[in-house]
Amino acid sequence: MLITHIYFNGNCKEAIELYKDALYAEVKTLIEDSDSGLIIHAEMIIHGELLILNDFGNNDGISKSGGYQLCLQFENEDELKSAYSKMEFESITINPIQSTDYSSCTVRFEDRFGVNWAFWV
Repeated sequence: MLITHIYFNGNCKEAIELYKDALYAEVKTLIEDSDSGLIIHAEMIIHGELLILNDFGNNDGISKSGGYQLCLQFENEDELKSAYSKMEFESITINPIQSTDYSSCTVRFEDRFGVNWAFWV
């Protein structure tokens, strides 16, 4: 089993709320540090797949973000556009919503937390 794990360095709660709203993600586990309020460990199910998130781990001076993107395939354009409209605030568009040879509707972007996404139908 391959599981994606993303470090948010202080924005994990906000990311979880956005993904719950935009992607109808289900939070399976949420462990919060009682002193700092930061997320020690969280598990979400997005489109049937497990994603692990937390606020720690990318501050070791070695790890760097990048070199990946999370890909979601939607059943139809309305679902894709609804999810994207909720996530596009303060995002950076890589490829705008468009049709391609492989999809009638696709978009690539970096969300406000620096996570790269590719949506397609």
